[in-house]
Amino acid sequence: MADLFDRVERVPRDELIPYANNPKEHPDEQVNKIASSIKNYGWDQPIVVDGDGEIIKGHGRLQAAERLGLDEVPVIWREDLSDAEAKAARIADNKTAESPWNDDLLATELEVLDEFDDVELGFDDGEIEDLLDEFHEDDGSGVEYTDKIKTPEYQPTQDEPPDLSELYDRGRYDDLLDVIESKDLPDELDRFMRLAAQRHVIFDYENIAEYFAHADAETQELMELLTLVIVDYEQAVEQGFVNFADDTLEGVGDA
Repeated sequence: MADLFDRVERVPRDELIPYANNPKEHPDEQVNKIASSIKNYGWDQPIVVDGDGEIIKGHGRLQAAERLGLDEVPVIWREDLSDAEAKAARIADNKTAESPWNDDLLATELEVLDEFDDVELGFDDGEIEDLLDEFHEDDGSGVEYTDKIKTPEYQPTQDEPPDLSELYDRGRYDDLLDVIESKDLPDELDRFMRLAAQRHVIFDYENIAEYFAHADAETQELMELLTLVIVDYEQAVEQGFVNFADDTLEGVGDA
């Protein structure tokens, strides 16, 4: 087989010969998308031709180059292919390019590319918005989503509340305190570091909810004030907890 990496070269566009019997059609809409891709991201797929310069793969790319007014295009020469092999390669190239999308993964990728328009990503105008709308309406879980907020109800599921020690895990917090205490920090910085270390206390919200369900009214009011549970969603919004949680989740998604 030919060493293709040594055979890529720039060739005047008008020296290439489109295959007259090419069975793959390239409507204007598709050519515009290919041209947009070349303009924005450059060439990463050379046009493949036989020894006479007749195109085996890349008719759409040639038309896009014409539309962009490019004088030269990158070309791979395949003099090693017989006429039958060239015909087979031409058909196989178009056929193997056909494959379905994983819509969930596609939607996830598209949501972080909002600075690109539909055409730049190879879609029709409005197609991405429709796809994302459909994705959010049905995520494949069978769960129907709604903007309506249902107030949770906390009912005991056990005869006794969990022990307070079961509501949290402070293992990492204690480790960090040991590190902080080993440093000779100024008092104000020491206090700040200890406050920051509290972020590493892990709360068990399932046990917290169970404890809340057994608690007296005064304790429940205090737990709600601390947003250990959310009974009043609007109150949680006023306290900034929901916005904080949304921002935190967005940060995780950007990692």
